[in-house]
Amino acid sequence: MGISISIMEVKDIPASIELWKNMKGLAIRGSDNIRDLSEHVKMNPKHNFIATSEDQLVGTVLGGYDGRRGYIYHLAVHEDFRRKDTGRELMEKCFQSFREIHVTKCHMMVLKDNTGAQDFYSKIGCEPRDEILVFSKTL
Repeated sequence: MGISISIMEVKDIPASIELWKNMKGLAIRGSDNIRDLSEHVKMNPKHNFIATSEDQLVGTVLGGYDGRRGYIYHLAVHEDFRRKDTGRELMEKCFQSFREIHVTKCHMMVLKDNTGAQDFYSKIGCEPRDEILVFSKTL
């Protein structure tokens, strides 16, 4: 039951959405639809990854680049594949893709009540920022 990491393609989006729907702490919003996610993958073709086991999608990480910083959205690993370095491998692939284009800082978006994600990011060397707030506006 080996795990393979590869670049996410548009065809992987429906299965990714299904995985996310079952993730505790991961919020699915209006922009988490096939059309918008397809645009994200097309705009960031080297920063999104999937993990598969026996042709089943078991993990994802969406990475984005704004010309200056890297951003991580929707790191998700099926509960049967956690604590097997799947999340760490997905993140390292994404970090490496950012390093290749000389990104020096990456931000992760985590809900305040998602303590599992917060613990995971801390374990892989990420530091929480408490001096900034994120504001959003639905357009």
